Amino acid sequence: MKEHFTREEASQFIEYHQESGMFRRKKFAQRGKTEFRGWVDHKGYLRTQVAGKSVLCHRLAWLMHYGHWPKGEIDHINGDRQDNRISNLRACTHQQNNHNQPLRTTNTSGVKGVYWHSRQRKWRGQVCLNYKIHITQGFDEIADAKAAVIELRNKLHGDFANHG
Repeated sequence: MKEHFTREEASQFIEYHQESGMFRRKKFAQRGKTEFRGWVDHKGYLRTQVAGKSVLCHRLAWLMHYGHWPKGEIDHINGDRQDNRISNLRACTHQQNNHNQPLRTTNTSGVKGVYWHSRQRKWRGQVCLNYKIHITQGFDEIADAKAAVIELRNKLHGDFANHG
């Protein structure tokens, strides 16, 4: 993704407050207002315009704090796509960003990574890493499968593990 302006150029138009993750347009600040002009995109991320260019606010927060655009993706640690506090943002690979996903809406067990294996008639867990699916043994109780999948996810995903 090619970014089109520097922190110095962006600073002419906006202020970034790293503790709150909020932006304020300078032209409004001069009039005593704290108005933020932006929108939520179709993926749930905040966007705004700077120098006539549409930009994701979490990437803009990174630029304003560190002075350079992120090289890869930015992960929202708590999973809230609109929480752009710098303490909630971390650089990551695409794969790491995928690890930090919540429970899918298509999940039928209510536990991330746990499913009913009908042939075995047991609860099993699965975690993906490097396009390889790692599967736990089968369990009679869903709680046991949940504990096993959490342990496996922590081992494979480390700091990016999200248990739903």
